Amino acid sequence: MTWSIVKNSPKGCNQAHLFQEFTQEEWEAYPFAGEEKLKWFKDAKLGLFFHVGISSVGGVDIGWSRHTHKLPDPGEGFVPDEEYDSWAKQLKMEEFNAEEWIDLAVRGGFRYVVIITKHHDGFHMWDTQYSEYKITNAPMGRDYLKELIDACHAKNMPVGLYYSQRDWHHEDYEPVDTQAAERCDEIPFFKMKDGKAWRYGARHPEYIKYLHNTVLELMNKYGKIDILWWDACWFGGMFLEPMWDALKLERKVRDCQPHIIINNRTSLPGDFDTPEGRVGFVQRNRAWETCMPMGKEWAWTGTELKPWKEIMQQFISSVCGDGNYLLSIGSMPNGKIAPEETDYIRRMGDWLKVYGDSVYGTRSGPWNPGYYGGSTYKNNTVYLHILNCSAQEELAFPLEGMEIKEIACVTGQQPDMVQDGENLILKNICLEEDCVDMIIRIEMKQKIAVSQEGLEVWEEIDEFRKESSIYGEILDKAENAAVFDLEKERKVTALRIFTKEGTLQAEISSDGRDWECVYDDSVKNGWLNLEIKGYEAGATKIGRQVRFVRINAKEEVVKNVILYGF
Repeated sequence: MTWSIVKNSPKGCNQAHLFQEFTQEEWEAYPFAGEEKLKWFKDAKLGLFFHVGISSVGGVDIGWSRHTHKLPDPGEGFVPDEEYDSWAKQLKMEEFNAEEWIDLAVRGGFRYVVIITKHHDGFHMWDTQYSEYKITNAPMGRDYLKELIDACHAKNMPVGLYYSQRDWHHEDYEPVDTQAAERCDEIPFFKMKDGKAWRYGARHPEYIKYLHNTVLELMNKYGKIDILWWDACWFGGMFLEPMWDALKLERKVRDCQPHIIINNRTSLPGDFDTPEGRVGFVQRNRAWETCMPMGKEWAWTGTELKPWKEIMQQFISSVCGDGNYLLSIGSMPNGKIAPEETDYIRRMGDWLKVYGDSVYGTRSGPWNPGYYGGSTYKNNTVYLHILNCSAQEELAFPLEGMEIKEIACVTGQQPDMVQDGENLILKNICLEEDCVDMIIRIEMKQKIAVSQEGLEVWEEIDEFRKESSIYGEILDKAENAAVFDLEKERKVTALRIFTKEGTLQAEISSDGRDWECVYDDSVKNGWLNLEIKGYEAGATKIGRQVRFVRINAKEEVVKNVILYGF
């Protein structure tokens, strides 16, 4: 859930705990894979994330549903440890067919897969020699991971392995000394009682040995591995590199798999950033990948999926920001991919067969993403992706010396497109309600050079709302209103409250009866940007399902309120 940056680097998100700063010396000392090894990843754009484990027996989310979350992780799951752990003796997956899974990934247009090897619950999805808590000792009795990796290799599908350094089952796991620390509600969710610096527990060095042994076993046992996907990131100091002796381990991993790329979730810079549950902002100078569940949970739980259009627009927005999109699915207890998830994947494949040229192998285009959508390019061709039809009459795209040779809308809808001096103007933009993306293909006379800063698109829109990857669109606007009724449940992502000095309380509700307070404090003369967040599947996510918003304050304190969401 973090971005890695060199100290004092400017970035576009206002949540400091999501950014881990490194000194220039630390950055230069890290053994990066390099751009040549990253090229296939940046070209691929779309990955499929297999979140599968013993949680499928209970039809709950993987790892997080287990009751005990060891420090520094906050909260607790709703399934008693004994019940959750007992599913290791029930996991059958009798209809699992690795070739079917990878064939489906190919059919859906996915260009790589990432497979859970061990989640926070500590269960091993491979035949490890370092634990008896593994899938070959479950009723399934087969090396699930080997079968999937072999199927990937047979289809030339790049394969990544997810490995959680967290392990709430392992008796030696104690990255924070529980005898000297206590939980707290604020990031990093623990503090040392004696006021001294962080330290791990007495038995944790044994866990580090186990961690190194199992990871290197994965690197040496199953042939070529393209990605190592860690999952215990810095997150405001919650996890730290010495908890894993991570630099030493990553050097060994790169010795075993010289071509491998590694994410940034060991409190090291890593080769790519990993925004989670949100689309990252435009970032052209470093690889990144948004990971997102297809439904509310990462694993299969049988619950309703997100709208297909929402998933597709998240994918397109990621690509327009120069990132990748890693979409998570699970499997049912019998080892089959659920029909509704299968249908979504096939629909993605159908769309990509027609419009894949506008995303595969592209880079973020000259025009920065905004509420309207974004742009991609390759060689001398730019693709405009119009995702939202806003209230303004036109969009203006600065050409900055680019000369248009040919322009056409490839998705059928035809807005008015005129060149007015140094701008390309789009008018009369009309998107059908079920339209995923209006794509306009622009061939330029010369090869395009895109700066890291990009070009801003002119649109009549609030500056705060331009952070569409975080805040979404305006749903309603009213002056001096006490209660907003959105008429149906919407995904509200933020409030912007224009204020005079005083105090106010902001509350949200799905039914108008039960209210949750999201702000109760003083305000200054100006405005308050209030992000509406939830905690799902172990991740802080932007947006809550809300119908009503209530602002309690003296009338003269609140001047105006804007709601953001989808």
